[in-house]
Amino acid sequence: MDINIFRSQTGQLQQSFTQLLAQLPKSLHARALRYKSEQSALNYVIGRLLLKRGLEFFGLDNDLEQMEFQKNGKPVLAEIHFNIAHTDQEVICGFSKEGSLGLDLEKIKPIDFGNFTALFSQKEWTIIKSAADPIRTFYWFWTRKEAIIKALGRSLNFLHQIELDASSDQFITDGKPWFLRDMIAEQNFVGAVCCEA
Repeated sequence: MDINIFRSQTGQLQQSFTQLLAQLPKSLHARALRYKSEQSALNYVIGRLLLKRGLEFFGLDNDLEQMEFQKNGKPVLAEIHFNIAHTDQEVICGFSKEGSLGLDLEKIKPIDFGNFTALFSQKEWTIIKSAADPIRTFYWFWTRKEAIIKALGRSLNFLHQIELDASSDQFITDGKPWFLRDMIAEQNFVGAVCCEA
């Protein structure tokens, strides 16, 4: 399965938030403005602009007014599968014509494992806590789980139902295999892709 990923580093943008927002349909403005932090709002806008750029790349209509939303809020388009992820000042948008996909990208930063106890199995915690770099290992698991729920169109409530085998790049749910890959990212970031094939 071919996946194309478009990427932007928002810290290098020369245009203002208002100029960038103006490039999106009015129907998406309220969604962009609901974010409490300026960086998150900017990341939302850049994610949708990357979506438009990717649609142009594939020769598809890039009118985002055609976008529909599933019950869980996941945006979908009829002609292509896509997914957007962002963290800090990094935004990515992945595309596939062959099947559903999910992406996640996280900047590595200190965390309190106690806040995530219920979202990982005992086996996963054993691997995380015994790793040479527990924080990076935590994010390795986290990005894969997030990519899975985004590919499946599930909510965060599904996270605790996923137990990953650290030695496998496959996850099976309802008898169907999903495939996982690490994304190449900078030293301080971890990323994952989940796809159907």
